[in-house]
Amino acid sequence: MSSRESKHTPHNQRPFLSGESGFDIGEMLPADLDQILAIEEGSFVTPWSRNCFLEELHSRLSKMFVARTTGGGERRVAGYLCAWFVAEEVHILNLACHPGFRRRKAATGLLAHCLHRAGADGMQWAYLEVRRSNDQALSLYSKFGFKPVGLRKGYYTDTREDAIVMALEMKPSPSLS
Repeated sequence: MSSRESKHTPHNQRPFLSGESGFDIGEMLPADLDQILAIEEGSFVTPWSRNCFLEELHSRLSKMFVARTTGGGERRVAGYLCAWFVAEEVHILNLACHPGFRRRKAATGLLAHCLHRAGADGMQWAYLEVRRSNDQALSLYSKFGFKPVGLRKGYYTDTREDAIVMALEMKPSPSLS
């Protein structure tokens, strides 16, 4: 197994290949921020600020990915994912897609890419919190093998809604040789 191949992959998931479903998945760049902020503000009651994203872009713990359109014309940011890679764990902090690109596999691609990178970096567990009422996100995470492991009562300060804590044990992948 080469150093670029994953030792761990999400349960029953293959790596997402850039270009699938019309998106390239890559590192978030400062030039992406205006589009990301527009998605963030349209997706969350309490959106992250520009400074919050800038701090994450410069943090050694953060990994930030974007899905960009691959079709003709100007490339647009379809979605983004922010995570912390800490010790042997990846913590998914933020995942959102532009309304025009929802249900077109951008979030699936971002999550698959992040988990593949986490496995390649030796992460053994993935964690996230999700609003109890967010059925679409719960369905996506369940498809990747995330399981509920806890509940944070009143976690979201904007609505006092509970958060479901979900975890995924990263399974060793078979050798690709």
